[in-house]
Amino acid sequence: MVRKKAEHYFVVQYLGGIMVKVVSWPLLVAICHVAGSPSSWPTSADIGAYDFEIVTPTYCGIDSLFSVNYIGATYATGMKELREANPRLNVTHRNIMNSNATTDCLIQRSNVQDVLARWYYQEKRTNSIPVWITPGCMELDYVNQLAHAWNILLITTVNIDATIRNKALAPTWIATTRYSSNCGEFYKGFLQRNNWTTVATVLDLDLNGPPIFTNLAVTTARHLKEYGYKLTSFIRTAQDPAAITLQIDAILLAVRGTCRVVLYYGTASALRHFLIRATKNDMINENYVYIASRPMPHSLFGSFTWQEGRDDDEIVRAAYRSVILVQVIYADEAQQVQRDKLAFIWKGLSNTSTLRIPRELPLIYLENNHGAFQMLGKMLANLTQSGDFDFSTLKSGRHFAAQFYFKTFHLDHTTISLNGAGVRATTQAIKQLNNDTGEIEIFLIAREKKDYSYEWQTIKSPSWYGNSNFPPNEPFCGFAGLAAVCLEKESHWKGMLTVIIIVIFLVSCALFIATILARVYIARHTLNWWLLNEPILQSVRRRLSSIISKKGSNSSLH
Repeated sequence: MVRKKAEHYFVVQYLGGIMVKVVSWPLLVAICHVAGSPSSWPTSADIGAYDFEIVTPTYCGIDSLFSVNYIGATYATGMKELREANPRLNVTHRNIMNSNATTDCLIQRSNVQDVLARWYYQEKRTNSIPVWITPGCMELDYVNQLAHAWNILLITTVNIDATIRNKALAPTWIATTRYSSNCGEFYKGFLQRNNWTTVATVLDLDLNGPPIFTNLAVTTARHLKEYGYKLTSFIRTAQDPAAITLQIDAILLAVRGTCRVVLYYGTASALRHFLIRATKNDMINENYVYIASRPMPHSLFGSFTWQEGRDDDEIVRAAYRSVILVQVIYADEAQQVQRDKLAFIWKGLSNTSTLRIPRELPLIYLENNHGAFQMLGKMLANLTQSGDFDFSTLKSGRHFAAQFYFKTFHLDHTTISLNGAGVRATTQAIKQLNNDTGEIEIFLIAREKKDYSYEWQTIKSPSWYGNSNFPPNEPFCGFAGLAAVCLEKESHWKGMLTVIIIVIFLVSCALFIATILARVYIARHTLNWWLLNEPILQSVRRRLSSIISKKGSNSSLH
């Protein structure tokens, strides 16, 4: 429900001029400072019949790569492309945000409906065709609610949710993102390929970490449960180093008794710590599989390698033999020349920004955002050229969104193909350590089809501790070693061992008794009964015979 009260927010809009010029960049960064008052914005009286009003709810911050700090340059280049393709249309763009220091995704989620409501009820031009283009963070469900209710075309460029597939719930929503609309479906497909049905998810939650891992973990866990998987979820929430170690050990102890396949979500440094603790808990071997996720190559997520020049590198290298690494966004190298040109422009614009940009630009995200403007421009140009441009139809976000269904857009830097729900097909790469070279290499690629199923391309056979097959879902004797079949076998062997011990005991007793009886018999028939040597016994007999003979002689003399 939209709250009635909406707080003040800053805006910036692009009007005439070439947007790619450096001079226009200060206009964009001004959204974090002070922009012109609402009275200075164009009204419907200033703009002709074909009036397109593009709005982006956003924030200034460095907790993620979705903020205006990182994405901002693409609004300039995107608007330039859109206007060049449609010189007869009047198009404006605004970045809007709450004036209460929105600095992270959580705050953005809490106030995005206030910001959009104020724009819609107080600032939107009466006769404009509105379009929302946003990277999105954790607020897309709220944004979609309003886009649905107000019938406004919504284009998301980085984040996405499976709701987009349901046109009853998201009739105006389309996307250019390379993230899967349902990452749980990808993981389900990979788990099925290896007959894994019992898994655990571990979210290594860093308070200052990127929110994309939370999105991936929560979405995957929810959908795997819906698919019937036996799933146990863990969240590492501790922040103190000692407490982190204790909590990881507790998670590993629980994992040992419940499963052998772990879906891990966290940065490369957090994964390294997790693997070291798994090593110390004797949980790094061919029986355990740790499936980590790397959203895309960027320093915010880490390098996901064992080589860091530390004393424990070799320990981590050995642990990486138990790791499967999912590259969530896998982009080929086609059209790289044009990508490099755009990257050069974006870097130049960002260098003039007064906003804090502590890391390198997330170029894949920028390509998606720029591509949304370019795709929109091509669609409008095609409608104009074909004579199908219907202003009243495009004012309906549902009908506007439908114009993109089952379309392929060949842009200067990439190709965007949308299915019947306006969702872009995605590609993931699955990697593992080559133990011979020490490199992390691709062995499998998953390409999403328009019906959301996956086509799996084997690049090379996997190698798992010298075998070409991954371990089974469950050890033969169960996760805790208490499977009935093993208990029966153990009981059987214990019974046999008991019988053997009893037999040995009885035989020993019989031998002992026989020995005693033999000694008693000898004692009764021999003076020196304790001498059992036969030669000695013969000597004794001769002596006794001699003595008896002498006694007999003496008796005859008397």
